[in-house]
Amino acid sequence: MTQRFDAVVIGAGHNGLTCAFYLARAGLKVCVVERRDVVGGAAVTEEFHPGFRNSAASYTVSLLQPKVIADMKLVERGYRVIERPVSNFFPLDGDYLKLGGGAERTRAEFARFSAKDAAALDGYEAALERVADLLRSMALKTPPNAGGGVTALLAAAAQGRQVAALPIEGQRDALALFVQSAREFLDQWFENDHVKAAFAFDAVVGNYAGPSAPGSAYVLLHHVFGEVNGKKGAWGHP
Repeated sequence: MTQRFDAVVIGAGHNGLTCAFYLARAGLKVCVVERRDVVGGAAVTEEFHPGFRNSAASYTVSLLQPKVIADMKLVERGYRVIERPVSNFFPLDGDYLKLGGGAERTRAEFARFSAKDAAALDGYEAALERVADLLRSMALKTPPNAGGGVTALLAAAAQGRQVAALPIEGQRDALALFVQSAREFLDQWFENDHVKAAFAFDAVVGNYAGPSAPGSAYVLLHHVFGEVNGKKGAWGHP
């Protein structure tokens, strides 16, 4: 190879392609290399049975940044998301627990197991949403660079002010979500094991840790941090 490039991106997964797009848009000459004969990585769509195509690994979407969708004109290129009317279904011994389809429907499901847990749902979701809004406001900001001098210190202070602006309950929830286990956080809100297990699933799916592992509470937040079709916390199938 005799060509010269400003940047080489190894791996044409969705993150690599997005990175290459922004580098190229900034005027750099970019080379993307991929060992497979298709691009897309975990988000690639493949035929898994004759006549049936599906996203092979990244089976749902919520965390794709709306700005990226707009910048890359993905909707104009055919991208669309079908929202999920039900988020999760949990079979139990002779019963089941179904989450999603709106707070009222989830609350009615919880009431079959615990009236207290049904009443606690709105407060729980509000606590997560307060912290999720904080993260959304910081998602496109460059993290302060350790050793970056006065500029980095000022950036850190500005981002820290957003945390300080939260009400004291929000600050406590933010700290708890980043350091506690999912079990500890859920125990503060709910009493029924089936209800807690339904949320604990969100804390362990795609995460190599159990619900009692310190820090696993953050993954609860991770599941409400994104959005689909302008709806906060929604998930869907691309």
